[in-house]
Amino acid sequence: KVMGFHPWSDLTLPLMSLAEIRAVIDAWAELAVELGASYPWVQSFENKGAMMGCSNPHPHCQVSLFLPNEARLEDRTQWQHLSQHGVPMLLEYAEQEARRKERLVVENTDWLVVVPYWATWPFQTLLLPRRHVCRLQDLHEGERDSLASIMQRLLIKYDNLFEVSFPYSMGWHG
Repeated sequence: KVMGFHPWSDLTLPLMSLAEIRAVIDAWAELAVELGASYPWVQSFENKGAMMGCSNPHPHCQVSLFLPNEARLEDRTQWQHLSQHGVPMLLEYAEQEARRKERLVVENTDWLVVVPYWATWPFQTLLLPRRHVCRLQDLHEGERDSLASIMQRLLIKYDNLFEVSFPYSMGWHG
């Protein structure tokens, strides 16, 4: 499934208003609920720019309905960590990064963006919630608003870094 972000076919996420980004987040959550009724894995993702393999120049995302092996392994590892330590691994990691502030790129009350210590791609970041959230549709209204805000701030930073519409791959796990 493919979803356009905006009626204007040249408007990218960092150029959209917070309300417009919030509408995209709400649409992702609705797709997750709708498709999650029939499929065990629903992942929204965007490949922005030809460099990242995007064949269509207009801003859009796609929805994947199969569970990739990497995500399956991540899920298993996170469940093991939860059962052994009593706290979700990514929440524990987010708390550590928030305290250290060494790899922190941007943060707000509900989210933080870090360069993970395991980064393998140039300019790789990880967007983490400050509370345990399993699925996008589990976010409350304020968290969706602050997600729109932090996404906009991060993507503007990417665009401003090289003064171009920065190519990237982005996906929501969960």
